[in-house]
Amino acid sequence: MSKSSEKAKLKRRHHTVPRLLLRRFADGERLVRVPLDGSEPRLCGIADVTVHRDFYSMRDASGELDDTVEDLLAELEGKAAKVIRKVINGTWPLLVEDRAIVAEWIAAQHARIPAARTAHKEMADQLGKILIAMGGKPEIRRRLEEDAAGPVSDAEVEALWEEMTDFDSYYVEMPVNDHMASMAQSMKTAYEVFMRRSWGLCRFQRRTLLIPDHPVTLMRHPETPSWRGVGIGNAAAILMPIDRRAAIIMTSPGPDFVFPATTKVAKELNHRLAWNARKELFHHPEDNPLEGIELPPVREREMEISQPLESFLLPDGPAGAPEAAAADGPAA
Repeated sequence: MSKSSEKAKLKRRHHTVPRLLLRRFADGERLVRVPLDGSEPRLCGIADVTVHRDFYSMRDASGELDDTVEDLLAELEGKAAKVIRKVINGTWPLLVEDRAIVAEWIAAQHARIPAARTAHKEMADQLGKILIAMGGKPEIRRRLEEDAAGPVSDAEVEALWEEMTDFDSYYVEMPVNDHMASMAQSMKTAYEVFMRRSWGLCRFQRRTLLIPDHPVTLMRHPETPSWRGVGIGNAAAILMPIDRRAAIIMTSPGPDFVFPATTKVAKELNHRLAWNARKELFHHPEDNPLEGIELPPVREREMEISQPLESFLLPDGPAGAPEAAAADGPAA
């Protein structure tokens, strides 16, 4: 087989919300897409939503695209689809082996979303710039001399320092291969957390649910301070819609249960799902799950940094830290 024919078989259009899940909110192959940018909702085919080109494609040692991760996700989705059908047809609670499949699938959904990659990129960008700021000009000089294999002028050091501390002028990217590695670790951690929690099934007869572009929704505990982040470990509950009329809600460790499915609960779940969307959400063409719900704005960033990067600047390097602290005055 030629290299060109092998490349032709690569899967390039990757769904960040799996089609098996989108179909459960669709009329056949169509659903309503609701953008958060104020654009009008419209009917779309499920084949054309949440699609990102080469999103899970890594580069192999020769630099060629490798879609192995996409194959593994598809295999997991096939297993999960069978268990979800059991749940929709009345099976609850799940046998441990079926529960493990769904836990792994939800863990994958939690780790595979664009927001996870954005958060890792933002963290890499922030940490990289902090290291530059704290390394100061001595570190700039060291790197220049390492590349030049010899001494460099003060002017060269000063020019690069000015360029590298203009933090808004550039962005440090995280390689896709690094994100795939962190995704695997995130899945492992999430799976272990999910399996320890108790699972409640909320199944509606008349009310319906929406699905956001980031379905795994973490519910903040009312006593958690607003400034503290919420993750899978400290979330009061974890919400995952699996059908337009059913959702799994993971709570504190204990036996699995059936969650009350009332009109009030449906509205509360839809509100939380809508506010977990980053750019868009979806629902069945015959449903109106957004009635009475104000939509959030488009969410471009995942991290809120309280400390400006300029506060880490140590032009003379770490040795100048005591002087910098003294110049700032005593801590309040």
